Amino acid sequence: MTNTLLDLMKSVSIPKTSTDCITFRIPVEKMNRLRRESVAKGVSLNTSINHIISEYLNWHRMAAPAKLYYLPKPFLIRIIDELNYEELGELARETAKSDLVDISLFLRGGFTVASLSNITETWLRISQMSHRIQIDGDKCTIIIEHDMGHKYSYLIKEISRYILEVAFEAQTSCDFTDNSVMIMIKSR
Repeated sequence: MTNTLLDLMKSVSIPKTSTDCITFRIPVEKMNRLRRESVAKGVSLNTSINHIISEYLNWHRMAAPAKLYYLPKPFLIRIIDELNYEELGELARETAKSDLVDISLFLRGGFTVASLSNITETWLRISQMSHRIQIDGDKCTIIIEHDMGHKYSYLIKEISRYILEVAFEAQTSCDFTDNSVMIMIKSR
């Protein structure tokens, strides 16, 4: 891995764009709910609406065509807990080799470190999974707190390791607990 991997990860940001004004008619009750949510989050109504539009355009409108579906968290935990570690490893490899490539191509038009990083950050935000990404010199650390159990941690670790080491030839190390995963990526 060269410095370009971390440079690409650092560069994943939403550029400032020009804006336009438009008027919409929105039912009063929905508008009141949006206002209350904005106040609760401590952001302006404009910010909330732009956030909703952005999430729709960047994720929700393409989720089903990209074969992403919403399932209850307890359901996923039960399914993953039924798999043994060999099956989880195989699932991780297949997910990294084909599913994530297809999802990245469909959602972002390419399979690059930048597209994968953007998809991962969007997925974590949409899923409301606590996470932190810290870049320090030639090292990037990603911490994900999922509260879905040991086997889910193992699955995420293996998917991350496989995609970063095999597809992008990155030097990584991963630690995990029952409810969190820490992925460290280092420049070579």
